[in-house]
Amino acid sequence: MQDIGESVRRQLAGDEYAPKIFRVDSAHGVGKTYIAAGLVNWFFDVFTPGITITTAPTKDQVELLLWKDIKSQRKGRGLPGRVLPETPRMVKAENHWAIGRTTSDAGGQGTARAQGQHAKYMFFVVDEAEGVPAYQFEAINAMMTGGVVMIWLLIANPQTRTSAFHKLGKQPGVQNYLFSLLDFPNVVEGVDVVPGGTSRAWLNGMIFKHCDVVSEHDPDRLTFEVEWEVFADGEEISYPAGTIFAPSADFQFRALGVPPATNAGDALISTARFEAAAQRPIPAVRDMTVAQIGVDCARFGPDAGNVWLNQGQVLTREAELRQADDFQYAHQMKLAALKAIRAGAQRVSFRVDGTGGYGSGKIDITKADAELMEAAQVAGCVLVFHEVQFNHTPHDPERYYDRATELYGTTNDQLLILSVPNPPEHLQADLTERRARFVAKNAGAARRIVRKLEGKDEFKSRIKPARSPDDGDGAALAAAPEEIFRPPADTQSTVTGQDVVNVQSAFMNRLKQRR
Repeated sequence: MQDIGESVRRQLAGDEYAPKIFRVDSAHGVGKTYIAAGLVNWFFDVFTPGITITTAPTKDQVELLLWKDIKSQRKGRGLPGRVLPETPRMVKAENHWAIGRTTSDAGGQGTARAQGQHAKYMFFVVDEAEGVPAYQFEAINAMMTGGVVMIWLLIANPQTRTSAFHKLGKQPGVQNYLFSLLDFPNVVEGVDVVPGGTSRAWLNGMIFKHCDVVSEHDPDRLTFEVEWEVFADGEEISYPAGTIFAPSADFQFRALGVPPATNAGDALISTARFEAAAQRPIPAVRDMTVAQIGVDCARFGPDAGNVWLNQGQVLTREAELRQADDFQYAHQMKLAALKAIRAGAQRVSFRVDGTGGYGSGKIDITKADAELMEAAQVAGCVLVFHEVQFNHTPHDPERYYDRATELYGTTNDQLLILSVPNPPEHLQADLTERRARFVAKNAGAARRIVRKLEGKDEFKSRIKPARSPDDGDGAALAAAPEEIFRPPADTQSTVTGQDVVNVQSAFMNRLKQRR
């Protein structure tokens, strides 16, 4: 509430960079809807002429939750405006009102139906935002223009990491808040500080029912501990303060206010680990001497290729390419390498997706680039090229079925230290929702149970709308450790002077054919 007030003050002073979107992940029973009702009443009473629009997934959620509290807070207080008793609406004037509503997306016209309002002061509240579809968010965003004060508040008990509500939290400028029962006054103090709020006894019961005791903390499992003895009615045992608990999915969203990482059992990369990397600050001191460039090559019309750079423990997408030829890929590979060399790279490792024979041309053209070769020579930088076949034998056949599985498995380890600032929209799903299963495979003289990553076609069949995990493949190529790409010493692909002469000759012949 203080942050919203500060944003209003900044907007009134003409600060165009004041935050306008406030997003709350919340546990059950912390009074989030009651607080939102108070903010609606405050905005309605203070800002004239103004429009307040609230929404929720269903009519009952609009009328029986938020608007019940709005009306009860105003009752008998002599506040200005007329509250319509049978509807979620209150009015001061034709250009000053508040309304609660849901919107249908019939005919794909939901955005058009929801938008269209503009005023000097506007306040949007999305209650139970987890279940509100993306078109509602698009409509509100379209109305967040032209006014003096614009505030958008979203509150939800988060149950998934794929909703429009969850994805909004990753956008620049959005202020994110977490209301966890572990911080709620009734739970912390053990008495009813907030009347009607969740009690410590209720949380203790949830711990017994939905948490496992573990020996050490694991960020992938969202482990936690509390400062009091945990006991519950009907239970013969208790747990001392400081016991470490691993919560179930139910406990995560009901008590901690975080969407459950439901992929932990069938994905190689954990959601919690990826999100920690996405939030990790860029290190103040970085070793820039080694750079790794991953290149995923698009094969079909709607698929996108990409170029990723991993340097100094920071992983970034440098380019996205659609329907591009080898020369365009090579140009973007060169730009990424020059950026790395200027930053201090003494070794640049290119990992190019070669499945189906799509990688060799890009590598040959890059090797023949005189500007890149000169820059590397001047800087004393070694360039190494790997054409990576996703379906080939992995470096560690006792753990992984093929090279693609190994890429994702080792990337999960690298995400413990990497920072992934401002990841592209689909990267999280590409990495954390791509499933793997255990299969039997011969590894040398022994038969092993290893992990096998699902193929691109399997991934496409589950994801709606269907798409290829292009960003995931490119990011994994850049993130994976160098040792999994190293062939025997006598066959390692490094660039010699004769290589440059040979490839430049081939390049010129190819260029003539292209003309």
